[in-house]
Order: sequence, then structure tokens, then C-alpha cells
Amino acid sequence: MAQVTVSNRPGVDGRPVQVGAGPERSLLNALLSEGVAIRHDCGGKAQCGTCAFRALSGGSGLSPLGEREAARLAAGDRPPGSRLACQVHAARDLEIELLLDP
Repeated sequence: MAQVTVSNRPGVDGRPVQVGAGPERSLLNALLSEGVAIRHDCGGKAQCGTCAFRALSGGSGLSPLGEREAARLAAGDRPPGSRLACQVHAARDLEIELLLDP
């Protein structure tokens, strides 16, 4: 199981939140199941782009960028290297920064 550190979401102890993730579920679902506040206006269908994040390290362990995800990121004017948590699965440990406030 991959360990995902969310650098800009402190936990109850004040340190960045860490959640387990893997290829069996999206990063969005992994974050939500651990109580991490993340915007996802469309419910995880790659239609809104509100679950955008940027990998600070370990990004090479993410699933490949798909057409729907690429189109939504381009339409939402997100920074280069952004990904959508609803479309990504993590195979290795990584550190991320969520781009929008919940």
C-alpha cells in the first residue's frame, strides 16, 4: 500500500495528514475514507476539476494521465503537472498538495 502525505492539510496533531492508497481505488476515495477535506463538486467524475492536486514528490508512481483528466485539467487552467484525485491511483508513496480549499 502506498503512503500519501497531504502537505497542506494538517491532522489533529498539526502534522501533514497521511493516508493509505493503492491501485484498487482512486486517490479521491482514499482521501475521503480517511476524513481528508477535499473538494469534489462532481462526485469524482472528472467533470469539475475541483479535486486537483500537485505531486510534490513521488509523482512517477501515479497512474497515467487519461484523456478525460487531461481535458478537464486544460479547461480548468490548472498549473502544469496537476492531476485529478478522482482519476489517479497511487502505486508508490508520494507527497501531494491539494490546489483548492475544501
